[in-house]
Amino acid sequence: MRRILYVHHGKGIGGAPLSLLYMIRGLDRTRYTPVVLCIHDGEAAELFRDEGIETIVDTKLHDFSHTNVLWYPLWQFPKILLRLLQWPLSRMRFAQLLARVQPDLIHLNTSTLTAFALAGKNAGIPVVWHIREPLQKGYTGLRRAVIRRIIDHTATRILPICHYDAEQLLPSPAIHVVYNFIDFSHFDASLSGATVREELGISADACVVLMLGGVNPIKGTREFVDAAVTLLDTQQDAYFFVAGPLPDDGFRNRINGMRVYREEISSRIPEKYQERIRFLGVRSDVPQLLAASDVLTFPSTVPHFARPVIEASAMGLPVVASDLGGPQELVVHGETGFLTAAGDSDALAQALRKLLQDASLRRRMGEAGRTFAAQHFDAKKNTAQVLRIYDEILHEEKA
Repeated sequence: MRRILYVHHGKGIGGAPLSLLYMIRGLDRTRYTPVVLCIHDGEAAELFRDEGIETIVDTKLHDFSHTNVLWYPLWQFPKILLRLLQWPLSRMRFAQLLARVQPDLIHLNTSTLTAFALAGKNAGIPVVWHIREPLQKGYTGLRRAVIRRIIDHTATRILPICHYDAEQLLPSPAIHVVYNFIDFSHFDASLSGATVREELGISADACVVLMLGGVNPIKGTREFVDAAVTLLDTQQDAYFFVAGPLPDDGFRNRINGMRVYREEISSRIPEKYQERIRFLGVRSDVPQLLAASDVLTFPSTVPHFARPVIEASAMGLPVVASDLGGPQELVVHGETGFLTAAGDSDALAQALRKLLQDASLRRRMGEAGRTFAAQHFDAKKNTAQVLRIYDEILHEEKA
């Protein structure tokens, strides 16, 4: 029985822990024993524990993020310094953990775990990198260059979740693109959204446009709200919902500008549209929320893989997304939805209007999206690719 140590970096529920969970579910437990290491004790760790997976939590381990989703600009220099000081300590502590767990293979669930990769390489254990986000260039490209070299140096295999993410790395025969995936038994197009519509007070014939990602500039919340206001001037039978985290008034959000961004978003919604544009907060019923919707939009302002897009496609919804790396591989423009220029709320509104005013177009694009998702993002198919890579690695090690 081979032991695989999965290392996860995040605290909350999102695409990375869910994709990891789906992959672990697909393991042949007669051949592989999964162990998950979380560096935060939170919803993600609870997710794995609830599944009955052996889960280790060590909050004295730390990563170093330098991605389009999260990086440390110079005004956060104290945090950069702290992370740099924590880095060698995390490498040493992880090496000690490896001696206790004795895995046959290490699977890192993000590009932020450089200290962990070097400890694994030094211990002679094969390292698989799952690259789930593009690397941030930063000011000079120095941090990105160091991370790229560490990934290249330590990797037995590298699994970017899309071709755009692969292009951010040093070219290597170890790179194998495996698209991020979803469980079609969970995101089932036959689900009813009636309960959600009833909860939200929406009639069966009203049109609903959904954005998943919460209030965040990189998700394009401002652009979504501006497009919604434009559309509601003529399309007053529609509803526009944002599901996901809302920045609170805590110190961190005061410093990083997220509270100001939230207040700016609120100020852009006229009082007469307060009931038509709503913020739902974090939801645990995303499939049902999608089932209650007619269109999904992902107006991101930075390139990255868009899990909401593949979830919506699996549910048979047409999608309007930003014409950036990541979404460009997930939406077939004119067939499964539309791609619009990032940051252009007018173009977003124009594409949404086409779908809101044409039910047959929504249906055709939704059906095409579901077919496309089944071909590219099915958990069973994509997990099988990862398992074949495991087999290759462990066979090579044995030989």
